[in-house]
Amino acid sequence: MKKVCFAAAAIAALLTGCTSVQSAKGPDLNGISISERNDAIAHINVQNSGFYFLSFPIAAGSADIPGTTAFFSRDTVNIPTAVNMATREAKRLGASKLVDLTSDRSSTMIPLPIPFLFFMKSVNVSGNAVR
Repeated sequence: MKKVCFAAAAIAALLTGCTSVQSAKGPDLNGISISERNDAIAHINVQNSGFYFLSFPIAAGSADIPGTTAFFSRDTVNIPTAVNMATREAKRLGASKLVDLTSDRSSTMIPLPIPFLFFMKSVNVSGNAVR
């Protein structure tokens, strides 16, 4: 039974803990303005997820290098870190503001043999980058 639990935790750790920063701009907006003043550069979305033991991250998406996983590192699956990543992307695209910002976070217990120890956490932040 211990081997099954370890294997399940290892598989979950390998399949989780990823960060994604995506933006839709130009042709992806189909000529539709996403801001009142017609000064939009892009719509930005940041997603991050991680596998946790209690409140300690086992595998979480890297806040420094999107698309990679950080193992046994700091807690990066939270709203402040995701907003930081979104504003960093907006700045990289040449925006001076990130407006219409929305966020969502969730935490789900993974029902391994000992409940309330392992969790999947995720966060999603999106907004419009404007000049």
